Amino acid sequence: MDDIEAELNIPQAQAESESSEDERIQKTLKPPGLLHVSSIKGRCRESGFHKSVRLCLKAMRDAMLHHRWQEAAQYLAAYSQSLEDSTTQKQLIVSEIIWRLGTEILYHHPNSKLEDFNALYERMKNSGVKNYAKICLEHSFHLLLNGHFHESKQQLSVAASWRYGKQSATQSLLLKLIHAYCGFLDYFIWCMKRSSVAKVAVEAEADVGNREMHTYFRQASVTLQQIISQPGVWDPFILSYIDMLEFYNDQEEALNVLQNYAYNKDYPANPNAHVYLYQFLKRHNAPNIKLIRTLKVLCSLVPSHELILEYCSLLLNSDVQEDLQEALGVAMNLLDYTSWKTNVNAWNCLMNILKLLKSKGLKHLIDKEWEERKTLWLAMHYRTCHCRKDFKENAELVKVKIKVITLLGIYNTGYSKVYLDVSMARSTQKRKRKTSTDRSDRLDL
Repeated sequence: MDDIEAELNIPQAQAESESSEDERIQKTLKPPGLLHVSSIKGRCRESGFHKSVRLCLKAMRDAMLHHRWQEAAQYLAAYSQSLEDSTTQKQLIVSEIIWRLGTEILYHHPNSKLEDFNALYERMKNSGVKNYAKICLEHSFHLLLNGHFHESKQQLSVAASWRYGKQSATQSLLLKLIHAYCGFLDYFIWCMKRSSVAKVAVEAEADVGNREMHTYFRQASVTLQQIISQPGVWDPFILSYIDMLEFYNDQEEALNVLQNYAYNKDYPANPNAHVYLYQFLKRHNAPNIKLIRTLKVLCSLVPSHELILEYCSLLLNSDVQEDLQEALGVAMNLLDYTSWKTNVNAWNCLMNILKLLKSKGLKHLIDKEWEERKTLWLAMHYRTCHCRKDFKENAELVKVKIKVITLLGIYNTGYSKVYLDVSMARSTQKRKRKTSTDRSDRLDL
């Protein structure tokens, strides 16, 4: 929007004013004549061409805001003439405006075709190199979304080999990302080949397909290895590489990659890295101690993660007292989060932990944990209003929560009283309905 405001000559002071949102909108939607900033000392007067360009951009923006996409496309065609401006800075601003607004207009235009997008992207690549890498990446994504995998790969390959002095150096990060997506697309094509080979009945054709698959595997693996070896968050690329390694039964290399991604201190903290490692270990029947170790790190990063219930189940299968104590603390921490407060599975998990601890004579662990949370939990989970709400949403939840509070040693709470009152009222209503039904049946006889 900064480029558009600069092109429309909207003053900086207006953009930074502390007026309300409605006032800013009103100022922005003033008639075209009021948008022009009068000349001041030292400023060149606006030429007729620049004034026409500014008004055309304003009209195009208004058409887009009111979803008049065909009209906006006509203004876009006229505004494209501003690329002929001899001022370098103006050309850079205009080319980015045409690229961003043009793709938006074509996306919503009822008669737009893939060829129109391709023509726009190619023209913008050649109209300035400042955004070359970004435009190539966006063009590739658009082709990919339309199912043109090979064309998308071709676009990325051309962009990856692009060099233009200092401009290519300043876009090195984007070019690295383009290189990564080259490998990602090789993986997509490898997946397509895998699906087609699985359907082939003729052995000779299957051999040809397998060779093609292996070619794309080598291309993708080389590229993906280079990318994921550099510190960063590479989730989709990691999953792609692991999928291929597992297909070719290279579990050892897959495990090394996942462990490096999860535990290498040079990489940013990423909960997904530990999720992927856990899922891999689980698929390959790793011992519980490894699964517990992996989920323990995940729990420290995201205590409310959906895999925490599995973590508690694994801890329950351990005979170590510290693991049982850990399970109790983790389960109670989980229920402190709003998203888990009414989850029946989480409450059932806590109930099973409490029963197991009592059966093993470890009630002192329960008392210690409960003493720290008693005041908070009675206010957070066991007020009378909670019982009424829980009854409406899930009657099973109320029963489980009553069992939990009983196991914790609390027998008389407002929550329990409401539960008894509501249960008695429902029982009375059922008896009345049954009596009424029996009377009507006797009258019919």
